[in-house]
Amino acid sequence: MRPVRPILSPSRRLLLLVPIAVVVAAVATVQYERDDFEALGVVLTWGLSALQWVLGILVLGIALRQAVPGYGLSGRTRWLTCVGVLIFMTGVTLATHRAHPTFVPPGRTWVVWYLCFTGAMKSGLPLLIVTCLLAARAFPTNPAAVGALCGLATGVVTDSGWRLTCWISAPTHVLGAHAFAIAAMVACGAFFTLLLDRRRWQERSGIYRSA
Repeated sequence: MRPVRPILSPSRRLLLLVPIAVVVAAVATVQYERDDFEALGVVLTWGLSALQWVLGILVLGIALRQAVPGYGLSGRTRWLTCVGVLIFMTGVTLATHRAHPTFVPPGRTWVVWYLCFTGAMKSGLPLLIVTCLLAARAFPTNPAAVGALCGLATGVVTDSGWRLTCWISAPTHVLGAHAFAIAAMVACGAFFTLLLDRRRWQERSGIYRSA
């Protein structure tokens, strides 16, 4: 038998991630220096981004809680969380576009799409890695689902800043490039957490065999 260091509660682990989430969102806002804030107003820019950031933190809290065996939420709650995020993101996109419609310049669709996708992925990667590491340490009973929630939370937090740097408000772009980046983080989170979980179980099995 070996002494183990107990994990922190989900709420305490969430507090550890909040500063990283703040930095990730802040860094994302300054990539391309969007300059149409006056046309949109404070509510549609900083106000909605702040709400989106808080939503991402709430999803992150759910993911960390789900990671701890015995603290998990029902599958229905997880699906309702995903649907709620989708509705919120769609509403923000449509409201922003209605207030100030902007479009991708002709012939630049794939270039802008690529820049937004890769930029968001790079911005959110640090938060995604740390979150998945914390989640895997709790030995979740469903690591893929927990990792997917970690990726969803990271994507929402990152996009809360990215929408303040990307000046394109057209839904075809936002619900394409931006949403695809979030979906990619969901997939990466699920894969990474599953990989970490298997490795930790292998290490634990090795300790038991050597004891």
